[in-house]
Amino acid sequence: MHTPIYDIDPPDLPEGWHSLEHPVNSLPYQGPWGSTVTLPKVVPAHLRIYSTDRVYPTKRSAHRHVAFKAYRALYAAGLLNDHLLPLTSVIEPDLEEEVKALLEDVGKRSGTASVTSQMDPWTPANSSHSWWCSELHIDGLPPLYMITRNQIIELTDGECPTLYRPGHHPIKVGIRPAAMVKLSGERIIKAQEFTRRILWQIYCTRMSWDDLHFAYLFLPLNDVDKSPEWVTRLSWLDDFTASTERSDREAFYANAEAFGEHFSFPNDLTMVQDRGKGVKNFKFLRWRFEPVSPDEEQVLRERYSFSADDRIVPPFLVVQRFPRRMNFLTAKDAEKSIVQEGKHSTEIELLLRARFSTVSLISAVDVDYAFLLPSIIRYLSIAMTVSSLRTTLLTPSLAGIPMTLLRAAITAPVSQEHINYQRLETLGDTVLKFVVGVQLLSEYPLWHEGYLTKKKDHSVSNFRLAKDAHAKGLYRWIIRDRFLAQKWKPHYLPVDDTKIEGASNNSESMEKNPDDRQQLSTKMLADVGSS
Repeated sequence: MHTPIYDIDPPDLPEGWHSLEHPVNSLPYQGPWGSTVTLPKVVPAHLRIYSTDRVYPTKRSAHRHVAFKAYRALYAAGLLNDHLLPLTSVIEPDLEEEVKALLEDVGKRSGTASVTSQMDPWTPANSSHSWWCSELHIDGLPPLYMITRNQIIELTDGECPTLYRPGHHPIKVGIRPAAMVKLSGERIIKAQEFTRRILWQIYCTRMSWDDLHFAYLFLPLNDVDKSPEWVTRLSWLDDFTASTERSDREAFYANAEAFGEHFSFPNDLTMVQDRGKGVKNFKFLRWRFEPVSPDEEQVLRERYSFSADDRIVPPFLVVQRFPRRMNFLTAKDAEKSIVQEGKHSTEIELLLRARFSTVSLISAVDVDYAFLLPSIIRYLSIAMTVSSLRTTLLTPSLAGIPMTLLRAAITAPVSQEHINYQRLETLGDTVLKFVVGVQLLSEYPLWHEGYLTKKKDHSVSNFRLAKDAHAKGLYRWIIRDRFLAQKWKPHYLPVDDTKIEGASNNSESMEKNPDDRQQLSTKMLADVGSS
């Protein structure tokens, strides 16, 4: 034990009182008091015992004065520093510098730190031109090959994502392990064009038609990317528009009236674009050939700015608004995307003039792919970031932490994901202080509690945590980018990473400078370290 022992003088009870046959009944002693202190054995024997006379009105005062007498004697003997703290590095001279450091004020962290951008799990770290092929299984849809430059991690059934699409049961996604494959240029071109086709119809405003350098490519498992029926329709579209100027944005859209008349108004369509006031996508329900009511006629005249002399005749398209594009990984977002009432209702049926509308010549399956794939890609991006952290930075003892916990621990609130590190950071702060406290008690048995508290404050301060996190490059794995479904666009690779003989290399993608710096909150660095 390293605690001093205090004895009051005179004792509260006479010596040997417990062995007396008849207890002594006397009035309690009222003072004055003296005190004797005996210091631990780590102090030299001639400096261990100090006493004061019986001159102090209270026991507390007697103890304080004998303690001060001991302090003065130890200081005169050179066993205390100028702070008068007992049992310091004077007894442990090898810790003198450490004691001086901890007596300084806890460092104040700067507001931000200069860091590199968040890691890109899709861009290969080396110049290898290998491809990895995984199988993507989405409930209710034909399976796809997913072809990437980096290997997609193997996920258990419990780790695979579940999608929550408005008006549908939860959609389970399965991912079969990736295998390295050798692909011909023709095969890559086919995958590039298929990927462009399924994404173009919804995200074309943020894509370039000639840029096929996607970070992920898709192909049907059955190797048939279009049914004969859709091939015929697209071939007709090419012939129908051969003599007219057609923008890339309209690559898969045909005039609804002309298409309907040529193909007998089929009902297997999915997406309709209104060419009235602006261009908007709608969900196809059915054709309508009956005349409109006066109220419906008035709505159509306002939509298309028709004059009173313009005749409004069939055919019409009956459509509904699509629910807003969203993150299908959260059930809460799915509930919010359905609007029951108002002008933005997704439940109300609308009428469009076929002559002033276009229909997408893309199958319903491809449209489903286009809506769901961004959420799946987002999930895989985070999962691959977690895997990279586990294999690159964590020790083997920490590598076994479940993916769900690691994902939460590195996800910043600014990303607006449905989980983030805030709850784990609260728990981590508490655990960190406890573990550091236990470690300090074990490592420095002779230190005064004042030193231990100072050392603990330095060890768990945000300044120290942020500094260590920055030194280890933890910022590379912090999920801080936001997934905005309405502004989503596919990720492109630098041109050099996608060159392959026979494949399309026309690209507007610009290679990003890996040394681009950005400012990151040091509070975020410290919080992730705690979590």
